[in-house]
Amino acid sequence: MADTTRETAGGPGERLSALRSAQPALTALALATRSGLLLAADVDEGTDAEALAALGADLLASAQTAARALAGGEPREATARGPDGHLIALGAGDGAVLVALTDALTPASTVLPDLREAARELAEGPAE
Repeated sequence: MADTTRETAGGPGERLSALRSAQPALTALALATRSGLLLAADVDEGTDAEALAALGADLLASAQTAARALAGGEPREATARGPDGHLIALGAGDGAVLVALTDALTPASTVLPDLREAARELAEGPAE
C-alpha cells in the first residue's frame, strides 16, 4: 500500500490506513471534500487518488440530486458496481465524502458496516 495522506499524524490518513488493513477487500480509500478535493488517501501505487476523490464526491452528489428530484430524501451513500469492483461513496459529515474501491469478488455489504463506522468517526473529527 502506498499511503498518499495529506495531513498530520493521528488524522484521517491513519484512520483510512487502519480501515484498509482491517478490510483486505478495500483496494483504495480516499477522504474528499463534497466538491471532490482530496483530503487524505490510502491507495496502491498507480491509483489516482485525486480522481478517486473527485469521482466519489460526484457519485454521492448525483445520488443526492436524483433523490431530491424524486422526493426520496437525502441518501447517505451511493454505490456503483462494475466488472472489476465497486465504487462506494459515503457522506462523512456535512463537508466530506469517504470514497472506497473494493475488489469484484467481495459483496459491498461486507465492507459497508466498517465504512459507515469510519465515515461517522471521520465526521466527528479527532478526539480531544
